[in-house]
Amino acid sequence: MMCADEISNLAELLPISDDRTWWQAECRGDPEPDRWFPFPSEGYDYATDVCNRCPIAESCREFASATGQTGIWGGVKFEQGRIVAA
Repeated sequence: MMCADEISNLAELLPISDDRTWWQAECRGDPEPDRWFPFPSEGYDYATDVCNRCPIAESCREFASATGQTGIWGGVKFEQGRIVAA
């Protein structure tokens, strides 16, 4: 398991999945993965803009919902797998 200090890009945070399309993620390689996991007082426009042009945004949202993720997934803000802002 990787420590947060060892994460160099968002691609390392993408889930291990049977879905063979994760490599197409628009966020893959982004050097600032914390933008997808903002504090409540922070905005998430950057992540939303990236997700809006992503070919797998819908799959990403489905994954977040099914696995109880928190953060910005597919352009939507999730908290423990529930949509809290779209």
